[in-house]
Amino acid sequence: MRLRQSLTVILAVLLLAALPRCAPPEPADESVPSTQTSRALTPGGGLRFMTYNIKHGELSSLDSIASVIKGQSPDLVVLQEVDVLTNRSGKVDQAARLGQLTGLGSAFIPSLLSYDGGQYGLAVLSRYPIRSTQRIPLRSAAEQRVLGLVEVELDATHVIPVAVTHFGTTGATERLEQAEDVKAALAGRPWALLGGDLNASPSESGITSLKALLSDAWTRGGSGSGYTHDASIPTRRIDYVMLGSAWTSPVTAAVVGATSQSDHRPVVATLILPWSQTLFGDRVPANAVEEADTRAVELGVRFRGNVSGTIHALRFYRGTGNASGYVARLWSGTGTLLAQVSVSDGRIPGWQEAVLPTPVPISANTLYVASYHTSNGRFARDPSGLASAVTSGNLTAPASASVGGNGVYAYGAGGFPASSYKDTNYWVDVRFVPSP
Repeated sequence: MRLRQSLTVILAVLLLAALPRCAPPEPADESVPSTQTSRALTPGGGLRFMTYNIKHGELSSLDSIASVIKGQSPDLVVLQEVDVLTNRSGKVDQAARLGQLTGLGSAFIPSLLSYDGGQYGLAVLSRYPIRSTQRIPLRSAAEQRVLGLVEVELDATHVIPVAVTHFGTTGATERLEQAEDVKAALAGRPWALLGGDLNASPSESGITSLKALLSDAWTRGGSGSGYTHDASIPTRRIDYVMLGSAWTSPVTAAVVGATSQSDHRPVVATLILPWSQTLFGDRVPANAVEEADTRAVELGVRFRGNVSGTIHALRFYRGTGNASGYVARLWSGTGTLLAQVSVSDGRIPGWQEAVLPTPVPISANTLYVASYHTSNGRFARDPSGLASAVTSGNLTAPASASVGGNGVYAYGAGGFPASSYKDTNYWVDVRFVPSP
């Protein structure tokens, strides 16, 4: 009997060893930052920047707050009232945890270095690599206030300063001093972005002082009151996104309708990158492949810029099943070929982009056509996609009816596309750099 029991135990152990492991993975170490690389920008080639006072998750949960953030698809988020390892928040590193929940990198900047068994302050979440972090104390009449300043690498040639702060509550004099300290820290940084709970109305002296160096994103691109506090029925505008002088391209701003996750509503601004603009960014077509049409065809879009500049690359969205050997072309509005370039396959499905050997200058408010040739059809297409104008930064694809048809096509071996059908967007694009 004992021998039989021993054999049974041995066989059970061997069987368990042979089975696939089904246990959940070990939890990630919150203290280890995730590896980050630069990625494609948000739709239209813009940068989405959010500011949010989360009230240390007291009114909801970090999961709920993360859902609000993810719902806006931001590239950069600055947070106020963040707990790290405090007793009241259950010893959670809220900055790291929100980074995990949103899939963004995180950096924490403490205002209070020792608070309730941990620390309390500010945080930055970023889709791009965070290269440095700095804590700058501000003059404070009561609770210590600071400016968090991080450097974020958008690409190999653009590292921008991103700042976050939370002004004091003792009065306008304190906030004016803090505004002056922030201006001193951001002086000489024209690409700076600043977000925060400034505890002041737009007419207060501290805000007026900041506007001597920075522009108010809401004034430039918001609509309505911009009220953010109290979140349930907001009656005050005290949360701000402000931009350095180099951010000259169009801006849009919105207050997010998050009513219960915190006592503040977040503000989100979309900034068009002045140094590189596209019509469609990383948006994707609803119909990535036209299966029925397999004829050779040139497909394009009519577009113009409201300022002069240069076209540096041609782009189009390629679905699966297409033949290789594409050629992309840039034309004048009347059909003069200005440039063409062969396209090497990138990620498929996805945006293909070919850099022109020499950038092509274009004039302001002048119509041009960008196109590409596919030998076996099967192109991306969204009928009625250009029935209304598409505008992104300084670029516009005009509404189809206003230009005699947009997008455009020509069947055959490749030539100027001038026909149009049902205002279809064929997902052709350019990369544009405005003139300084």
